[in-house]
Amino acid sequence: MLRFSFRREKDKEFKHIAHGLIPAASIAPKPAVPRTPPPRSPNPSPERPRSALAAAILSSSLTGQTWAIPPARLMSLSESGQSESFTSEPNISTALYTRDRWSEDLVSRPRLSSPDQSEGELEDKEQEVVDEEDGEDHVYHTLDRRQNSSLTESVYALPLKAKVRNCRKSLYYVHEGFSVDWKVCRSNSRSKTDVNEAERKSSQAELQNLRQHAQELVDENDALKLTVHRLNVELSHYQARFRPLSKEEHSKVSGLLNTGSPPPWLVDMKYLSPLLLAYEDRMNEKDAILQTTEENMKKLHVQLEEVIKENEKLHDEITKTGAVNQKDCHQIQQQAVLVLQENQVLINQLEAQHAEAKATHSRHNTEVAKVSKKLMLLEVENQRLEGDLEESRREVQKNKKELQVLQARLKDAVTWDEHCSIAGKLRRQLEQHESRSKGETDKLLLRVSNLQEENRILALDKAQLTAKTRAMEAELELSRQANRKAERRMSMLKQQKEECVLKEEKTRHYLGAVISVAEHISQERDRLLHMVLLMLL
Repeated sequence: MLRFSFRREKDKEFKHIAHGLIPAASIAPKPAVPRTPPPRSPNPSPERPRSALAAAILSSSLTGQTWAIPPARLMSLSESGQSESFTSEPNISTALYTRDRWSEDLVSRPRLSSPDQSEGELEDKEQEVVDEEDGEDHVYHTLDRRQNSSLTESVYALPLKAKVRNCRKSLYYVHEGFSVDWKVCRSNSRSKTDVNEAERKSSQAELQNLRQHAQELVDENDALKLTVHRLNVELSHYQARFRPLSKEEHSKVSGLLNTGSPPPWLVDMKYLSPLLLAYEDRMNEKDAILQTTEENMKKLHVQLEEVIKENEKLHDEITKTGAVNQKDCHQIQQQAVLVLQENQVLINQLEAQHAEAKATHSRHNTEVAKVSKKLMLLEVENQRLEGDLEESRREVQKNKKELQVLQARLKDAVTWDEHCSIAGKLRRQLEQHESRSKGETDKLLLRVSNLQEENRILALDKAQLTAKTRAMEAELELSRQANRKAERRMSMLKQQKEECVLKEEKTRHYLGAVISVAEHISQERDRLLHMVLLMLL
């Protein structure tokens, strides 16, 4: 992108136009007398060429004397030649001077400042130009030597030698005064440049301090943003791990007072540092991951040593068997192609198995839910059976007591045979009841052991699934972070694009102004050239 270095001058009217495009002579009204050139410069005024008429007008305006130019009259051949040398030669010299000086004016015209040049480089170039002008001797050109020789030989110049001499002296004195004034102005300008340089250095120091302070504020803001981001991340982890409280639970919680000043441990950072606690948790997780990776690396190292040993054995076998011919190489290549095809088939099978594993995983989840429901029902049934067993035991105890009471009552009334038969019947009933209850308890115990084994297997599957879900959540969080970074980058690029579009519009506006001013200057230059040609003709 181009950098336009415009001159920052407060007293300049056209601040929106680049330096060097509009000279002061093109805007200000044209003076009747040509402008005096700068001191110690061999170049005359760049506006129009010098001529005898201009010198006469200048001397009359300075001395207050009037000059009479005689009209044209008929002359002899010798006089006509001399008069032609007086009248036509200055015009010719001015025409030649105009043609020759046009390129010099173009060269001497200040160039446009390129966009890559800074203001310091432009000031250094201007200072070099002033130094070069100081080293040169000033020569004030009024007329050419040929014109002077023609004037000395012409008829009209003979009675005006004394006046011309006086005019030259007065012009010399005026020039001396101008040179003194120029030296004073130059010393003043140097003092002003020194003051401006000191002010510029002080402003640069202040600007550097402001930039440093702004950079510190930006760093502090970045640090605060990073802290807030980390706190938000930890809060999101906490919210993902624990469910949010309901309104009833919020109403029951009475940890902090709603009114009054907060406790000191809540506002003091040395008592509350959630980032340190989160850091310890993350370090523990990293240590666990590091331990598992170290174990995996040890296993891989052992496997690598086994592969190296097997490779060495194969190399020894190859060296023992001798060199392999072309046919064996071709067979080995075909076998390698077959192995690759087999690997591709195995990869496809692995993908199919992976898809099938996902399906089985979903089925297992549904089965786990069903089995958990069945387990709950079986636990309820087991509790009910235990209650029934306890009731049956109490009934047995009650029956035993009743039997003892009856035996005591019927001891004298019942015979021994009847008693034995009754006791045998009761014993058989009791044994049948006990055997039936024992079989039922054995069945229940076997069912409970089977359910416990299934519960243990389901718990292992659940642990594996939770580990996989945690890994997937971590990958999802990383992808979300990458997405957020990409979105921030997109917004930054959009902002830079908008800034570039605004800068392009500004540059187009400036270029339009510059082109319009250049067209105005070219029209004015053509008009001036036309006027000069009309004056010369």
